Amino acid sequence: MSEKPFPIDAFLKSPFPDAFVIIAYPLYRIIGGFFNWEMDVKTPSNHFGDMMALVRYGFIVFVLGGYAKTFNWITILSFYIALFGFALLAELPFAKQSLVTWRNWSIKMWILIIVAVCAVLVMTGFHIYLAILLMNVNKFREKNDVYIAWYLGCLVIIPILMTFAFIAEQEQNTRFLTKFFLKVISIFKRNSQKQLPPTNENGSETQQQQTDTEAQAATTGTTSGAEPQPYNKKARVHLHHWQIFYSLAFFTRFNHPVSQVAGGITLGIYTQGIGAYGPDSYLEEY
Repeated sequence: MSEKPFPIDAFLKSPFPDAFVIIAYPLYRIIGGFFNWEMDVKTPSNHFGDMMALVRYGFIVFVLGGYAKTFNWITILSFYIALFGFALLAELPFAKQSLVTWRNWSIKMWILIIVAVCAVLVMTGFHIYLAILLMNVNKFREKNDVYIAWYLGCLVIIPILMTFAFIAEQEQNTRFLTKFFLKVISIFKRNSQKQLPPTNENGSETQQQQTDTEAQAATTGTTSGAEPQPYNKKARVHLHHWQIFYSLAFFTRFNHPVSQVAGGITLGIYTQGIGAYGPDSYLEEY
């Protein structure tokens, strides 16, 4: 039995990083620059950072996404078709939009998004079907429902992360968590003061109140009875296409030609996003 923590055909011994990072990133930048595609201007340090981001994200999806077992020429071919096909699609005048500007989308843009969502839903249903088939032929588990429960359960991770991001956005913009925390502290403080017996030691009482005020200020950045100060910058949720398709890439993990094509498409579109713009954050400050 192997003592290595990763499979024999692990990341560094696979053509996965060569095909999807070392070749794909500079090739996309060269071709995109030649045809004057929409891309952010990057310094050498930006290029280095973005390629390292592709290596990090690629290693994670390679190991956790099951590509150590399903990666082959079908995935590579569909990857490059999706990489440059999506870039050409994004160059269409009506497609030069983002999810943030959905209120200003044209009819053509809405049709494009609806078709894309329908395609994702169809592929999702097909991959759930593949998960059920794999569950039925799995000889290594006592319960037949283990794999499908794990596969579908992983889908919950995405909305959970989005929920935490939404909470962080609202806290930065409205300080609602800080206000709630201060309100709870004030309630407990009033109750504790009601229970204290009267005392003539005014000096000790004043010193204790000052200590409580300083502790509250250190914790919340506010003074007693004051509203929490707003942050210098606002935040907003901006879902990028590289994040969407990178998340979907974890579920295209089956040794089936359709799944391998879907895996190449998801990896190609996510690589296009980082290659053109960089690994932008889900939360943006402005």
